[in-house]
Parts: sequence; C-alpha cells; structure tokens
Amino acid sequence: MNQRKLYTLLKREYWEHRGAMKWTPIWIGASILAIMLLGWITGQSTMFRVEGADHLVEGGLKMLENNATPEQLRAGTAAMLYGTGAIFSVAMFFVLFFYCLGALYDDRRDRSVLFWRSLPVSDLETVLSKLAMVLVVIPLVYFAAIIAFHLVMLLVAGLLIAFQGGSPTKLLWGPVEPFSYWGRLLVALGLQALWLLPLYGWLLLVSAWARSKPFLWAVMVPVVLSILEGWVNLTASLQLGFRFGDLLLSRITTGFAPMSFHADVGNQEINIGGSPGDAFNTEWGQLMERA
Repeated sequence: MNQRKLYTLLKREYWEHRGAMKWTPIWIGASILAIMLLGWITGQSTMFRVEGADHLVEGGLKMLENNATPEQLRAGTAAMLYGTGAIFSVAMFFVLFFYCLGALYDDRRDRSVLFWRSLPVSDLETVLSKLAMVLVVIPLVYFAAIIAFHLVMLLVAGLLIAFQGGSPTKLLWGPVEPFSYWGRLLVALGLQALWLLPLYGWLLLVSAWARSKPFLWAVMVPVVLSILEGWVNLTASLQLGFRFGDLLLSRITTGFAPMSFHADVGNQEINIGGSPGDAFNTEWGQLMERA
C-alpha cells in the first residue's frame, strides 16, 4: 500500500467519523472548563473550617501558598493532569469500541462497500486502514486534545487563582510538570493499543460477519462462553491456571489504560484509578516486559 492510498483511506475514515474524533474531545474539554468555572463562581462565598476558624477561599489560597510544600503542590497539580486526562481516556475507549463495531458493518449495511470495491483498493488495504485508525490515528487525536485542553486549563486555572489573590506561578505553573505527564501518556497509549489489540481484532471480526446487531454479538458471545465455562469447569479440568471470563476482564480493565496516578506525599499516598505499579508509575523496562 503506497502512502497516498493510505492517506486517502485514513482521510475517508476521518470524515466519516469526524464527530467522534473532533467534536467529542471539544465537548469534553468545554464541559470540564464549564464545571471548573461554575465551581469557582459558587465558591466565591464558600467558607471552610481549619483548626476551628472559618476562612474564605481567598484566604485558603494564601494559607496554601504559605504552608504547602513543593512536593504537595507537585502532587496536587499532577493529580489534576491525570484526573482530567482520564476523562478523555475513558471517552476514547468507548469511541474505539464502537468505531471497531461499525467499521465494516456500516459499509455492508449501506452497501458503500460495493462502491469502494469498484476502486483500486483491496479489502486488505481497507481493513488495515481501519486498524491504523484504531491503533494510531484516534489515540494521537485524543493525545493532542489532552495537550490542548491542559494548556487551556492551566491558563484558566492560573487566572482564577490570580483573581482570588493567589500566586499562580507558585501554586500552579511552577509545580506542574506537564511534559512528564504527556511523555508517559504517549508511551501508555502505545502500550495500551498493543494490549487491547485482541479486543480490537474481535470487534472488527464481528463487524465483518455480523448480519445485524453487532454489539450484541460482540458482547454476548464472550458472556455466554464465560457462563458455559463456569458450568462445565473446563479451564479447571485442563489446569490452565486462568478462567476465560477473568482473562477478558483483566485484559480490558487492567491493561495499560492511561488513567492511573500515584504519588507519595509525606506519609500519605495518593492513588487515582490504580495501584502504584499501574501504568505511569511503572519503570520503562517493566512496561516493555509487561507488554
């Protein structure tokens, strides 16, 4: 497959699914920013109690600026990056899931496959272009969306802190380490694509042969197999050391989903979406070995 043909096929996929790849990240980012602004507006007169004394948010920022350690500020800003990035990651997973289900099924349903077969493009090239969308293009689109959102979020949050009388440089822009997060996210997205490749392959297979309701076929077949396995106790009798249903769930839920965060702050631990060994907190060599 030459580069021009691949570019044409990828461009076709983008235009057919530009809503999921363009507008979904925009709406997610706009919603998070709207919630942030709403929280700031409602928090203007919010009182909170520290050691028996009531303080306004503005006073709380001053206390945080004077008393928080650099490690605490770095952990807080990192949690903000990881938490908002996780929202995009979850949305991306559902986009990839339903994209795979409809990638070949929709072409057969509306008979557009007949038109594409009339062009000098083989079925293999078409399938490979769709797989490239799943493994490379869509993750990179959401990666770029996360970077753009974080830049806007850090700017808006810094302005809100300054408006409240705090120092955005000391509380936010100084401690935050976005390049470290983005680098780990990029690695995690690549590993996640390889880790979930069996799932994507199954969804594309269902999309290719299901006559109707591909979602039910994609979900119910593994569910029924898991139930039958429990009835006949097949894997235990074969001494395989795993159960089919558990294997599927672990493949989906404990893969390299880039949505976990761990930090040590003094004697306390902060965990979001996983254990300290998951995703970002794992060394590069361990990540490659696990993949």
